[in-house]
Amino acid sequence: MSDTQLTQDGLRYLKKAPGSIITTPRAESMMSCFKCGKFVLRTAMTSKRFLGKNHLVCAPKCG
Repeated sequence: MSDTQLTQDGLRYLKKAPGSIITTPRAESMMSCFKCGKFVLRTAMTSKRFLGKNHLVCAPKCG
C-alpha cells in the first residue's frame, strides 16, 4: 500500500511516500534525455550541440 496522497485536483501531494521515482539500483548514474525526456543511463547517452550548448541525448536516437 502506498503512502502517497494527492489533492482533489491531482496537482499536489498531501502526503508522499519516501523514495525516488527511479527504481534502478544505478539511479545516480541516470539522466533525462534533452530531446525526449526519457531517463537513460549516462553511458547510453551521447553529447549533441543544441542552442549553443552541449546536451546529453539518447545515443543511437531518441525513441
